[in-house]
Amino acid sequence: MGIFSRRHFLKSGSFLGAAALIFPKANLNSFDFREQKNLIKPKKLEKGDKIAVTAPGGAIWDPKDVLQFEQLLRNMGYSVVLGETLSKKHGYLAGTDEERSRELMSFFTDKTIDGIIAMRGGWGCARLLEKLDYSVIQSNPKVLMGFSDISSLLNAVYIKSGLVTFHGLVGLNTWNEFSTSIFNRVVCDGEKCSFSIENSLKKDFITINGGQGKGKLFGGNLSVISSILGTPYFELPENSILFLEEANEEPYVVDRLLTHLKLAGIYEKLNGVIFGHCSRCLAENPEQSMPTIDVIREHFSSLKIPVSYGSPIGHVANKWTLPIGIDVEMDAETGTLVLLESAVY
Repeated sequence: MGIFSRRHFLKSGSFLGAAALIFPKANLNSFDFREQKNLIKPKKLEKGDKIAVTAPGGAIWDPKDVLQFEQLLRNMGYSVVLGETLSKKHGYLAGTDEERSRELMSFFTDKTIDGIIAMRGGWGCARLLEKLDYSVIQSNPKVLMGFSDISSLLNAVYIKSGLVTFHGLVGLNTWNEFSTSIFNRVVCDGEKCSFSIENSLKKDFITINGGQGKGKLFGGNLSVISSILGTPYFELPENSILFLEEANEEPYVVDRLLTHLKLAGIYEKLNGVIFGHCSRCLAENPEQSMPTIDVIREHFSSLKIPVSYGSPIGHVANKWTLPIGIDVEMDAETGTLVLLESAVY
């Protein structure tokens, strides 16, 4: 969710979804994931590669954050290009929709750039989806990574271009040893990783429904996924594995968002659910509410699929890097997630 709650933008997000259906763009059907036999994978990142840092959503309010992230990337061995959106302001957005979408497309078309990392989430990516040229992105595959509000961009780019994208760190995250190690294994080494719940994280892990499941991996922030559901930019194939996370929403809001997914038929397409963390999802009046974990249990416990809660996904310090569109296998009892193929070449 970033620095502020996204609940105030849900109505506008729903409007965007309706508008996309009524006024479709010419390039929306450049790719149909249901007919795709081979994913488009980006080149793995290596030392010396050039990474572009951009702000496709919320504005960056402290320029020192940008300088610190630039130095971190340089220390990791990358050269860095800083986008102009990192210093732009348009209310709560990092520049106008045109400025943010134009910068993102320019980074895709720049042959010298090997990867694109969002500086933060916030809100604003969904406003860009109808402005992007997915056929150009398809012809210029490269690593694209972020989380929270960036979820809409990650899923839309895969669905409309076939390019595997990465739900993971942003510039404002703490790139600690745990998170950076996972990033390196997935994006730089191209491992068929097997993620597990480390001992320090087991206290937060809950098995809601036991068992194992296989499928293509999709997901992201629950509010964001709900807001683009029903538009041309989010659709799940049958037998998917869905991962979710949320932050700063009350239990009744989580209930409302999950109900939207259920009524839209998403549950029927799932082979498993990995719910990361609902960070700070507490009721203002606890005596008039229920715990968020009970809301999640009510939604998923009756399903005949594996469901777990508490994997390192979301607004938490330790974070998995998850490739959108890759075949995976999950185990809801142990918390294990296995990438069945490399996400890069």
